[in-house]
Order: sequence, then structure tokens, then C-alpha cells
Amino acid sequence: MRERGEALKPWFLLGPNLVLIGLLMLGPLLLLARISFDAYEAGSGIIDTWQISNYTKFLFDPFYREVLWGTLLLGAEVTALCLVLGFPLAYALSRSRGLKRSLLYFCILMPLLTSTVVRTFGWMILLGNNGFINRTLMALHAINRPLRLMYNTTGVIIALVEVLLPFMVLALDTALLNINPSLYEAARNLGARGTRIFLRITLPLSLPGIISGCVLVFTGALSAFVTPTLIAGARVKVMSTIIYQQAMALLDWPFGAAVAFIMLAVILILMVASLTLTERRRTA
Repeated sequence: MRERGEALKPWFLLGPNLVLIGLLMLGPLLLLARISFDAYEAGSGIIDTWQISNYTKFLFDPFYREVLWGTLLLGAEVTALCLVLGFPLAYALSRSRGLKRSLLYFCILMPLLTSTVVRTFGWMILLGNNGFINRTLMALHAINRPLRLMYNTTGVIIALVEVLLPFMVLALDTALLNINPSLYEAARNLGARGTRIFLRITLPLSLPGIISGCVLVFTGALSAFVTPTLIAGARVKVMSTIIYQQAMALLDWPFGAAVAFIMLAVILILMVASLTLTERRRTA
């Protein structure tokens, strides 16, 4: 009896959290899933029925497929840039100790203490035709006319990289800290240097952190709403803006819910694939 009580103790501790998640997350998701199978008619509102036309409308319409592909491509570009920029920073962070590490850690976390809306407004000032970047480049005679950094995909990528870079760095830092320093010493004793150590030890052993960071950044880029809306306006269509437009502007909740679940399915597939890849790497 005592052993059974010990086995149930974790579930008692998890119970309040599971109830909270069920009420505040699972419940609304189930309701939204039910709405995604309803119909919508202008002037009449939501019609209670069961149909898959909202999903087929999205999947078979070239416009919406292009939006989905563009969102995936945007997420891939943001993820690649965050990985390229974040790996050296995470490596320097993992090799630092004491006050230096604390200062670097604070600098990485500091942007997360500021609202994404505020940071995006800051990027609007920096990226504008009369913004700091263009004015500086023109003052240095590096360009003759302002670069188009606002109301296009380029500006969205720049802003999203700044917003999501800390998540990549933190994931990589955790993986790099788990690498046994004796492996580096052994490699140096055997004559390996620089690039070879990185390719044979650092990169393979940091793969779980790379996968985790890429998943965090990619899903964050796919679901980002504030940054694409403020930086690109209506000129760049992504999944989040389509969901907002359908649900809030057109009041077509069933179609908006269907688009949201299609995006959720894509994110879940990516997460399952990344977890499977990480597990295979651990057991290899």
C-alpha cells in the first residue's frame, strides 16, 4: 500500500497543473476544433454543421498554399540566420566563467525583458527609409538611395531574428555545457586542432541543442503575429495574419479555426520529427 502511495505521489503533484492545462488550453482547443467543422455565411454567421470544406478550401486554394509555403520559407530563413549568428555567441557563453558569463547571460536575456511590440516599434524606426540604418549608410556614401527594409520580407526576417535569437542561444548553450571538457583535451593530445575538433566533437555533440533551438525558433517564426503585422503590414501574408483576418476582420471563425489547426498540425509534425531525430541520436 505504501509503495502504491509512493507511485501515485507524482500524479498528485502534477494534478493541479494538469487540471489547469486541461481547462485553459485543452478545453479551448477542443472548442476551436469543433468550430473548424462549422460553416459560415455572411449575414447569418456561424452555421452549426459538420463539414471539412474549411480544410479543403485552404489545401486546394493556390493562394493559401502559397501563404503556407511562404510562412515555412520565412521560418526556415529566420532559423538558419539564428543558428549562424547564435552558435558563436553560445560557444563564447559556454566557455565563459564567473562575471564574464554573468554579463553575457544578462545581455542575452535582456531583450526578453522588453515587450515584443516595443522592440518591433524600435525596428520600424531603424528600418524606415529615413531610419538610422539608411541614414547612416547614406552618410557613409555606402548607398545612393534608401534600402527597402520596411513592408517586405527582409524587414520581417531582420526583426524576427532579433526577437528569437535568445532562444537559439540558450538552447545551444545548454548543449555545449554538457560536452565533457576532457574530450577536447584528448583530441588536442592526439593532434587535432581548431576546425577538426569543431567538426568531430563540438558540432556532433551539440546536435540536440541545435535541434531544440531550431524547433523553438522555427515554431516561433511560424506563429509570430505582431512583428510581421507591424513591419510588413498587409504586403506580406503569413499564416498568423490570415488567421487574424479571417477570425477578426471577416468574422469567419470556422475557416480561421481550420487555418489555425493546419498550422498547429505543421508545428506538431516538426516537433515529433525533431524529438525522433534527437532520440535516435542519443541511442546511436
